[in-house]
Formats: sequence, C-alpha cells, structure tokens
Amino acid sequence: MTHPSKIVVWFRRDLRLSDNPALAQAVAEKAEIVPLFIFDPYLLNHPETGIGRVQFLLGCLDSLQKNLEHLGSKLIRHYGNQPQVLVEVATKVGADAVYWNEDSEREWRTKTDVCAIEALREAGIKVRCFQSEAVSPAGGKEVYDLKFFTPQWYRFLQEPVSLRPTHLSPVQFSTNTSPLKSLEDLGLPMTTQTVPVAGEREAHRLLNEFLDCKVPRYLKSLSVATQASQNTSRLGAHIKFGTISVRTIYQQVLLKRRTATAWEQRNLDGFISRLFWRDHFAQKLRNLPRCETESYLEAFDSVPWSQNDQHYRAWCEGKTGYPLVDAAMRCLNATGWLPFRLRALCATFLCIDLFLPWQWGAKHYMQQLIDGDVAIDHWQWQSHAGVSNRGRTWFRVYNPVKSIEKIDPKGAFIRQWVPELANVPEEALRLSGSASLEYCCPIVEHQEARRRALAVLEPIKHQHQYQQL
Repeated sequence: MTHPSKIVVWFRRDLRLSDNPALAQAVAEKAEIVPLFIFDPYLLNHPETGIGRVQFLLGCLDSLQKNLEHLGSKLIRHYGNQPQVLVEVATKVGADAVYWNEDSEREWRTKTDVCAIEALREAGIKVRCFQSEAVSPAGGKEVYDLKFFTPQWYRFLQEPVSLRPTHLSPVQFSTNTSPLKSLEDLGLPMTTQTVPVAGEREAHRLLNEFLDCKVPRYLKSLSVATQASQNTSRLGAHIKFGTISVRTIYQQVLLKRRTATAWEQRNLDGFISRLFWRDHFAQKLRNLPRCETESYLEAFDSVPWSQNDQHYRAWCEGKTGYPLVDAAMRCLNATGWLPFRLRALCATFLCIDLFLPWQWGAKHYMQQLIDGDVAIDHWQWQSHAGVSNRGRTWFRVYNPVKSIEKIDPKGAFIRQWVPELANVPEEALRLSGSASLEYCCPIVEHQEARRRALAVLEPIKHQHQYQQL
C-alpha cells in the first residue's frame, strides 16, 4: 500500500486557510500536512520591529491555530534560524517536501529563502515556492515598469481563488520548546498599544463591513482625520499578515461593483487603486532591495541632514508645538494606526521642517504601525521626502497649520489626542502660527524651515531629474 506524501507547509505572511496556494497544492496532492510557523530572532530583534505588530501577529497565529484544529490539524510554532528549523522539523516528521509562499518584504527574507532551499535540498527534501501575491520575481526595471506591471497585476488577481480545505490529517509531532504564544515567551516587552482583533474571520468581517456600509463615504473620508478612522477598511494589518488575500479582496470588490451606483463605483475604484499601488511598491522594492535603507536617488543620502536628536524625540512623542502633527504622532503611538494623509503630513514635517533623514522617520513608523510593511512604508517615506521621484522637480510640503482646515476642520482629532488643547476653540487652532496656543512652543518656524530645506534639496532634484538608473 502506498503511503501519502508528507509535506511541511511553512506559513509566513499568509496566515489563512482560504486562497493559500502552498496549502492548496499540498491538499490537492492528498498529502499529510504539517503546518509550521517559525519566529526568527532576526525579525523579532530588528530595530524596526513593532511590539504591537508582533502582538497582532500572535493573534493571527491563535486564529490560524483554531482554524487548523477545527479541520483536525494543529500549528507547530518554532523559534530559531529559519533554514535550520525547516530542515530539523522536516527531517523529524519524515517530510518529503516543504512548501511555502513567496515573500520578499525585506532583502533578508529573499536571502533566507535561498539558504533554506539549499539546506533542504542538501537534506534530500523537495522544495516548492508559490506565488501568493501579485508580485513577480525580480527582473529589473521592466518588471516594475507600470506598462508591464499593470496588466500582470490585474491578470493575477483575476485568477480563481483557491478553496479553503475541509479536512486535514492530524499532526503527530512533539516539541520541547515553549508554547511561543505570548510576547513574554518571545522575550519581548508588553505593548502599550491598543491592538485590533486579529485573524481570518475578522479580516472577512472588516471587508464585508466596508463593502456593505462604508463605500459611499470612502473617498471623501480619506483626508479627514476622524472620518478616515470610521470609513476606511482598516484591512492594512490583515493584508500585511495575510489573514485575507488581496485577490479575495479584489474579487469581492468587483462583485460589489456590479450592483453599485456610479458614485459607489468611483469609491470602489479608488480603493482598488490603493491595493494596486501597495503591490507596485512591493514589486519595486523586490527589484531595488537597496531602497530598504538607501534613497532611490542616491545623491540625497549625501545631504548633510540634521542629526538633532531632540527634534527627533519631540516629533516621535508628539511635542513639536504643531497641534496637528502632535495629535497624529500621539495617535500613532497609542493605536498603531494613522490615516494616510496624516502619515504624509508628519513625514514631510520630519524631512523638510526638521530636515531629518527619512530613515529616522521610517524606523519610528515601523516600530509603531500595526500594519507596518517595509515595501509600502519605506517607499512612501522616500516619496514624501522627495528622494524617490526623478521626474518631479518639486517637493510637496504640507503646511502643518493650514492643513488643519482640511484634515481636522472642527479640531476634534486634535482635542482627542492633545488634551492640553481640549478647551481651545477651533478658530484658535487654525491660527497662522501655533505659538499663541501656549501648550508647547513650536520647535521650528515652518516657513523659514521650509525655505532652508528646499534651498538644499531642490538643486539636487533638478540635477538628477533626467538621469537614468
């Protein structure tokens, strides 16, 4: 009698059972499946690791564990060097193969995959990697150029969604390691952030809530602080950890679009556009891994950026003297989330007003954001800092005072997060300068800081706009 093959399915940023290509293939082969997740010390101890984000990850793993148990299986959690753990577990369970889905959020992940493939093959264990996102292997500028990337993105997302398994075989595997189910187990401090509900069920609930209730108000809410928190999908962290696939989201949006009004269709198209740019940033970083730490336009890394640590700490803690900036940073630190427009405003304030390197700001954002993703956040930081767009000769600089009128017109967001200003009328918040508010003296004068920064940065942009990589 022929025994079924045994396959280790390595979960990483695909913490779901639905539309999981590696898992679906193992199920299709009628294999005995050993689900595995590995905590690697490199990622846990990385300077950009967010404790709140790790707590959300743990919630995703708990949800995945329950879903696997419902199907008769269980999730094995391990800690250690990923290639080494893969070989150890695969050998111990007698696996014929290890399957996983591609992930290249950091250059380290790509290098780790190469090492894992080599180690497993040396051990005589088969390896298969699957495409689970609309991002192709690195292949140079042609791969991320929009005229090439756009059609392949739509083509991938229109492919059928792989079905959720209905049953999995029991896992016979014992481990002497700790359960690895808490921050304490992982040697990390407790988070002070309010961490949202995690898991596959919650991801689908949020998507349905967005499609059923929020679509008509979506676009108009994006630039208004209090409305953005109420009318955006809040799926960012779920997409980050793959509790729902972008393909599933895309196809559900298209289904909704069939019966939507013209205005709702416009909102849905705007939502799809943001999914598109998210993946395009990931595609660019896969092809330009140096941009994880370096500016796309390398000349900007030679700029004599300020190294004023006091300014940086004031920005991180929301004590700059500019109410909208401070409210945004305090919201970020407490909740791990911030509307896009405020992410952009705080980024330009750091890079232009304070003239600090974008890498400093990216580090803090990644430490705080529950949905922090290197490809998206680092590329957005470079965009806001003006160091990534060769064709644009100007820098977009948000006015941190005048922006209040559009982003927080009634001052509700500011009062919520800067209690020192709880009794200040909205007219006073929109003064041409914020010194008169007397809650915190502005650490720089916006117009003068802007003038000094652009005097240094704009000539560099003009010099490089026509150069090619």
